[in-house]
Amino acid sequence: MKRIAGLILTAVFLSVLCIPCAATDTGRAYPGFSDVAEGSASYEAIQLCYERGLMNGTSDTAFNPQGKLNVDQLVVLAARLYDLQSGGDGTIPPDLPDMSQPYLRFLDEDGSLIASYPAGELPHSYTGGMNPYFCLSLEEEEDASLPETCRLEIGFEGYNHIRTYQGLRQSYHSEPGTMTQGFQGTGYCFEDFDDPDGNSLFWYNATNFTRLASAWWYPALVYLTSENKADLISDLLAPLAGENGIEDYDALTRFSSDSARRDMFAWLVSAVAGELDILNETVTVPDVNEETPKAQRILNLYQAGVLTGVDQAGNFGGGRELTRAQAAIMLARVLDPALRVRLGG
Repeated sequence: MKRIAGLILTAVFLSVLCIPCAATDTGRAYPGFSDVAEGSASYEAIQLCYERGLMNGTSDTAFNPQGKLNVDQLVVLAARLYDLQSGGDGTIPPDLPDMSQPYLRFLDEDGSLIASYPAGELPHSYTGGMNPYFCLSLEEEEDASLPETCRLEIGFEGYNHIRTYQGLRQSYHSEPGTMTQGFQGTGYCFEDFDDPDGNSLFWYNATNFTRLASAWWYPALVYLTSENKADLISDLLAPLAGENGIEDYDALTRFSSDSARRDMFAWLVSAVAGELDILNETVTVPDVNEETPKAQRILNLYQAGVLTGVDQAGNFGGGRELTRAQAAIMLARVLDPALRVRLGG
């Protein structure tokens, strides 16, 4: 236990040196770092990230542009960028939500509550896709006590940016011989649902999150996942654990020691950046194809002029370790459209 506590304290100390912790740091005057030459490829990006409070130097006089970022720092940077892109000041909410409070709320047209569920729990039945169906009643006949329409709110009140969807009442009776044979009930179908995979519904796993609650980066993780901007397993645990499986991967200690990869950072940056203007309509990235995990997120950043590649051919190099300079360049291009790059221009 003493060793684990020591590792956590060390990670916190190093992270404080590298990443600002307070929103009051934004708008600071750039001091100039001795290892970042004016006019160098990363100079403007590092200056902007410092002034906006996203990144600090590794000391008062040095930035260490070729130094590596750890996974915990990646998570915090993504959370701060998301808050800036959402109109905030780059501050991660300091007070964590009460996970027992409603995360899904079904309301009638007057705003009265029909049903609610905490994070990690769903109604009687859920069918995913672009038009998901939530069953709220198991009555054999259509339950007319449920209003014909409802509004679904997703997110913790007072904490998240609440996402809302309009639903229409439907009764459901499964066909004989199907996997759901014998199921019946009444609920709501929602059109134009922007989360066909249901990540915003299944993000919270009490076992996984409870064992991470003591980590200094835990508030950033909760913020990103509850906002449906990151998935703990597919964005972080699975790519790091690899073939060994996530069960044996100790994120509590290893996030503060494992180096972040370029692909992991790009996935998160693309998710939190919001809609970016397309600068490059058609892009071809030699080492990104249909088999590349989350390829569209990577291509979106190329199209927006945020990514240009690691060589003249434009290769992405997703498996490479992410340097502090590379992270600053990506972040700065999201923040300032003038820094984005037109490929081939």
